[in-house]
Amino acid sequence: MREIARKLGISTSTVSRAFSKPEMVRPELCERILEMARELDYKPNPIARAMVLGQSDLIGLVVPDITNPFFPAIVRGVEDEARKHGLNLIVCNSDGHVAKEKQYLHSLHDLTVAGVIVASASRRDAYVAELAAGIPVVVMDRRLSGSLVSQVNADNYSGSKAVVDHLAGLGHRKLLYLSGPPRISTTEDRLRGFRDQCRLHNIDFNVVRAGFGIDDGYEAMKQVESKMDGTTGVVCANDLCAFGVLARLAEVGIPVPGRISVTGFDDIAFARIFSPSLTTVRQPTYEMGRRAVKAILDMRRGHAPRQPVVLPTELVVRDSTALRNISAEHSSATTL
Repeated sequence: MREIARKLGISTSTVSRAFSKPEMVRPELCERILEMARELDYKPNPIARAMVLGQSDLIGLVVPDITNPFFPAIVRGVEDEARKHGLNLIVCNSDGHVAKEKQYLHSLHDLTVAGVIVASASRRDAYVAELAAGIPVVVMDRRLSGSLVSQVNADNYSGSKAVVDHLAGLGHRKLLYLSGPPRISTTEDRLRGFRDQCRLHNIDFNVVRAGFGIDDGYEAMKQVESKMDGTTGVVCANDLCAFGVLARLAEVGIPVPGRISVTGFDDIAFARIFSPSLTTVRQPTYEMGRRAVKAILDMRRGHAPRQPVVLPTELVVRDSTALRNISAEHSSATTL
């Protein structure tokens, strides 16, 4: 920057303004500065620029598990919308650990990012609210009770209700629910929707804590399969969990959906090509990412956090669910 100023006979502060606030520099002078920068192959230091302006052109996104195909779709929505507004993206993977999430959030704060989007690892939001006092924060795919941040979610409660309605319509009268990790609003909302709708339809049900991974579904199914007398449907908290269930049922020779119907939640890309293709609940993942960036832009303009955004979900019926087969239920050589 000093070299540009020396060659043009101007002050370094004028050069700095040409990069940070070009509207404050005469257009012809600004063009000369940019031309000289190109000749010298000068690229502004984004960290130094952030220190001068008190804000960078970066948005931070913290997710609990980047290997879960649900989150890359959100990342794409965030990135596409951010780039429309001249912002770049940093993605951090917390592994669902609160301590790691806190560390990333503090690091992003130190980088003076333009905003942070976080799928929080828990509902304990004190540290997220503390961060929001300094920079725009959007909580996505999670609800944080009492938080003063913007929130973007899908309608998990209604999505679970739709699954039960579907299975009830197929004649299923006893269901098993494999729930997600504890202390996460996504888990709680889906479980609550399942319970409420089972009670509405007078369906018997059991709930087993599993998790959001393939191994979680596989191991949970393995542990409970000997205690499922009369159960004809397994409702899973997400698609990966459902894939684990399908793998275990195939391993022990239980036909799906001939003997057991299985459902997921998310509608990740693999759901339609898995065998059998998975009946699941589609979340508007890309739109969730876009809306989160829009919320950050609103807060950067000085607007207060809006009311939480709740986007609709959609039941997608595929091959893993079918009419309850009463004869197979009572006469199958391989039973649960």
